[in-house]
Amino acid sequence: MFVSEMKGKKELINLNLLFDLEIKYPGIFIKSMNNFGKVKELKTTLNDKGVPEEIPWEEAFKKFYLTQKYSGIDKDNIDIAELFSSRGISQTLFDDTVSLRKMAKEKSIPEHLLGKELKEETVLESIEKIREKTEDQILKGMNIIENLYEKKFTYEWLNKNDPHNSILGLFCSCCGTIASVEYGRNIAAASIIAKDVQNLVVRDSNGIIVAKGTVFLKKDRGFAVINDFEINQKYRKHEVKEGVYAAEEQGSEEQDRELIYKAFIRGIKAFIEEYDKQNPDNPLKQVNVGYGYNRLKRQVDRLKKSEKNFIVPDRYSFWDAIDEQYIIYEREEKGKEDLGGIER
Repeated sequence: MFVSEMKGKKELINLNLLFDLEIKYPGIFIKSMNNFGKVKELKTTLNDKGVPEEIPWEEAFKKFYLTQKYSGIDKDNIDIAELFSSRGISQTLFDDTVSLRKMAKEKSIPEHLLGKELKEETVLESIEKIREKTEDQILKGMNIIENLYEKKFTYEWLNKNDPHNSILGLFCSCCGTIASVEYGRNIAAASIIAKDVQNLVVRDSNGIIVAKGTVFLKKDRGFAVINDFEINQKYRKHEVKEGVYAAEEQGSEEQDRELIYKAFIRGIKAFIEEYDKQNPDNPLKQVNVGYGYNRLKRQVDRLKKSEKNFIVPDRYSFWDAIDEQYIIYEREEKGKEDLGGIER
């Protein structure tokens, strides 16, 4: 489809582009066509300000052909190199991320706020498990298959050593990268080196991160604040202003946003349950989310607005949660608990 795209009735513009590139970069045609998916990923990169942007196809092809190998790669950062090279990230940003990881390890920062992994299987992982079962077991497990639609998107509390933390803005179309000239650099850095901050991410059915919320946990006071919910540009079609969409509630686009929101809620619920299990004498009392630049305003609008916002240290730059916070979870005195407007 790409090479057959026409300009007018005669010119195959993309094929001609590749022919022109082949003259200067011998072998680029075969290498690119055999790895077209990787070239496509490189179209979205970080500009000089650390903000995600789309680059022309010509630049994406050249970047793939000239994919750099980083200096200073070792067993402790090979995962960073693999992720960053697939996205054409610079040596400087690679070095910065490696340094942040070293800093976190020197400070003995735990990989998870709760000391354990919390994540869901993706749809493909679930289907593969079902496939491996006998026919009789599959028939008995049909309810699992029927529930897979809800798992079109799945949550994960991202390990603080995961290299995605430093460039999450690239996947969630926001400024949350350590290269950003905006406040997102502080949030991204904190998700790696701060012991009370962690990223809750949502993955699509292919396992690709498409949304995130960065969480600050105040253990001694029993509350948590999420700066906001960010989502990839792919799921922000018909956005008329931050988090507000000119789309029908029952349309496919809004339904995707609804499923992303539900994945966030499941992730938060799992966190609360594990936290309360680990801290029975001091359970989590409340979880708020910022409204500011939140990309899921329709969903957050259903929640109760917090009359008194929780404070997050200035160094973390949770600016999206300064003016308005909404209550995702609130533990009531009589034992009734509310999560996203639903008692559990």
